[in-house]
Amino acid sequence: MSDHPQPHLRRLAAGILAAGIVAAGLVGTGNVAAAASSSTAPAPASNPTSTYAPEDDFTANWTREHALEIKPDQTNTKPFIDPEFPVMSDKVWVWDTWPLTDLDMNPVTYKGWHVIFSLTAPRDEFFGDRHWVARIGYFYSRDGKNWTYGGDAFPDGASPGGREWAGSTVITNGNQLEAFYTASGKKDSFGCACDPLQRLVNSPGKIHADKDGVWFGGFEDHTVIAEADGEMYQTLEQSESGPIIYAFRDPFVFRDPADGEIYALFEGNNPGVAGTHTCDSHEIGDVPDNHDVPDDARYYTGNIGLMTKTSKGQDYTGWKLLPPVLSAECTNQQTERPHLTIEDGKYYLWTISHKFTFAPGLTGPDGLYGFVGDSIRSDYQPLNGSALVLGNPEEAPLQNYSDYVMPNGLVESFIDTVPDGSGGVVYGGTLAPTLELELDGATSTLVEEHPFAYIPALRNIAGEP
Repeated sequence: MSDHPQPHLRRLAAGILAAGIVAAGLVGTGNVAAAASSSTAPAPASNPTSTYAPEDDFTANWTREHALEIKPDQTNTKPFIDPEFPVMSDKVWVWDTWPLTDLDMNPVTYKGWHVIFSLTAPRDEFFGDRHWVARIGYFYSRDGKNWTYGGDAFPDGASPGGREWAGSTVITNGNQLEAFYTASGKKDSFGCACDPLQRLVNSPGKIHADKDGVWFGGFEDHTVIAEADGEMYQTLEQSESGPIIYAFRDPFVFRDPADGEIYALFEGNNPGVAGTHTCDSHEIGDVPDNHDVPDDARYYTGNIGLMTKTSKGQDYTGWKLLPPVLSAECTNQQTERPHLTIEDGKYYLWTISHKFTFAPGLTGPDGLYGFVGDSIRSDYQPLNGSALVLGNPEEAPLQNYSDYVMPNGLVESFIDTVPDGSGGVVYGGTLAPTLELELDGATSTLVEEHPFAYIPALRNIAGEP
């Protein structure tokens, strides 16, 4: 999920449990496990092609060189949100949100109803504590703008974790849904920041709709489909000596048109005990002579992981971990909510990150970052030279977050914390204005602002109710 503590919460989480994450540069590296255990190995020779098989051990790098090129301007800065914003629900805080999609990554309507899933928490909980009581809720809408809260997506007590963090939900066959999400903590850790264990989970369900609304059946069986292995992805135990909570979360499930197989992206960290990594040339890149790499940069090991479905047919419980597709070692600790769009044969890899998760000696705004390649696994290059696509304005650094890019170039996110103009802040917990991007190869440009919570579908399934 992108569901993790914001700066005021990370001190609490870090004080209880710490973790290291991966950072690296967009010069390709070999298998991350090997790189982590032998961090003094030279960067491998460049491959003459830019694409690799999904199971290959090539991992692209987001380097310090790239991050030093981050320069906010009008093409990549989000418009300021007025603190008098509308609220979509007076019952729950809303944050990380994703639409119901098909396996080809298209947002869909079912019987004419738009459907979105969100991390939610009761509004009587303090906004900053919402992560530790998070449930996945859902909303439905006729126009993709005005949303009705439908309640929790899953039955009480069904999840194997203490709370439910972000993921994706796909419609696969008829009215069959497959929900993928992060089970955080053990069942008895509800409400407590003391247990940041993270596992990826699948649950099958069915969607139903009539002229009055949408509801679900099933979602009773929840299967853990992936856990950090310590060889390609850092475990909780390996992370405990690091300064920021580790990651193994946010599954995004899709079908690759290149081979027809089903894969999932997720957020992880490079393996190994936090602090044992070293920042090598392929993670640093070609930086100015006066750029010093602080020693603590070795704790920042964020990556974007990949796994492939191995179970047959409509069984979504069997998966195999593959090496990460992108490493941010020595650059950034968190590469949250990774997802993908494909345009003109180019694979656009999206992630979100925070200012506080950049490695020492680097900085960038909270917001959306992106990369472009020729396949799922390729020598991804950072968009705009730095990877910054949409960042918060300087006067509102925590304004909105958890950007999700759709195939039509629209980007939805949630409102986090907005300055009220008199020295205080207004907590959001509702969806922000949708923004629109224009892509041209390795360049992205912010071109338009749309209404709050605008998440239109690209195809309809099952006709009208």
